[in-house]
Amino acid sequence: MKRLFLPLLAALTLGVGGAVTFGGLSVTPRGPQNLNLQTGATELPQGGTATDARTGLRLSAARMELQPGERLTARSATVTTRQGGTLRAGSVTYDLGRGTVTASGNVTYTDARLQGLKAERLVLHVRTGFVSALGGVQAQTPPLRAAALAFDGSTSQAVLAGPYRVSAGGLQAGAGGRALLVFGGTRLLRATPNPDAATVGRFSPYLR
Repeated sequence: MKRLFLPLLAALTLGVGGAVTFGGLSVTPRGPQNLNLQTGATELPQGGTATDARTGLRLSAARMELQPGERLTARSATVTTRQGGTLRAGSVTYDLGRGTVTASGNVTYTDARLQGLKAERLVLHVRTGFVSALGGVQAQTPPLRAAALAFDGSTSQAVLAGPYRVSAGGLQAGAGGRALLVFGGTRLLRATPNPDAATVGRFSPYLR
């Protein structure tokens, strides 16, 4: 009897309701919520919407799992930021402790300055406003390719890690090269190779 009874208690269906709070996130499920009694995680098999009022982050997904106060994992997700960025990916993890949103699987990101940005992995650094694109980076606007890109929304600057190519001015470099992009409004004002050491140092943590 015990062997049959324990699996039945492994999950508890909480039913369908309105918005609920999980560790600072306001979550509106699309269907029932399942509490995993073994892990303490709340599973939303039909997905829903999660909003972080502190950071302005909003996430909508086809499936979610929340570990209260620790992380939110989602499938087929769309994330919007306070700065106006939109991220779409097959898999997303919001690490609440680190303040990072890590996305992989058909990743695309767009905001007023970077449009159609794609990469193998993309990280939103919610607290600093930086965006990291890592591996096979390419963008439609401005047209570019790079091994990695880090964008600072507060200064409207980005640094590329080589090998890279920027269509504007035919700028390119091999592995180890760096380029600084400076935006004005929605336009790329200039792209310059070999930025100074202070700039490279500020962006380096976001290029790996």
